[in-house]
Amino acid sequence: MRAASGTARRGEEPRRAPNLDLSLWVRLLESKNLMLGEIRRRIGDASTLPRFDLLANLLREDGQTLAGLSRRMLVTAGNLTGLVDRAERDGVVVRRPDPSDRRLSRVYLTPKGQRLAEELLPAHAKLVSELLSGLDVAERRELRRLLGKLRDSLDRPRRA
Repeated sequence: MRAASGTARRGEEPRRAPNLDLSLWVRLLESKNLMLGEIRRRIGDASTLPRFDLLANLLREDGQTLAGLSRRMLVTAGNLTGLVDRAERDGVVVRRPDPSDRRLSRVYLTPKGQRLAEELLPAHAKLVSELLSGLDVAERRELRRLLGKLRDSLDRPRRA
C-alpha cells in the first residue's frame, strides 16, 4: 500500500505534495502550447498565427492604429510593424494616414485580406471547438467562467 501524500515509509524520503499554484500554471501553459501547436499545424500554409490575429482584429474593427493593434494583440510595436510590413507586402492590408491626425497611420484590410480573414475565422472556430471537445458543454462554461474570473483579478491592479 502507498503512503499518504507527504508521508513516507521507513527508509523512504517523504514525498512533497505538488504546489497547487505551480501545477495549475504548468497545466495552463501546457494546454495553451498544445492548442497553439495544433492550430499552427492545421492553419498551415494559409496564414501564420500572428497574421491570423492581425486579420481577425482588423475584421472586428478595421482601420485601427498601430498602437491600438499593438495593445490588443499584446505584441511590441516593433513586432507589429514587421508583421504589418509583411502583410502589406502580401497585399492583405494597407496603411493609410489618419484623416484627422496625419502623424498617425491606420491599418485596413484589403479585399484580399478580408476574404482571407472571412475564410480563416470559421475554420479557426471549428478547430478550437474540436480541441475543446474533451470537455462537455457545462465544463467549458465553467472553465470560461473561472478563466474570466482569473483574468479579471489579474487585470484589476493594472486598471487602478
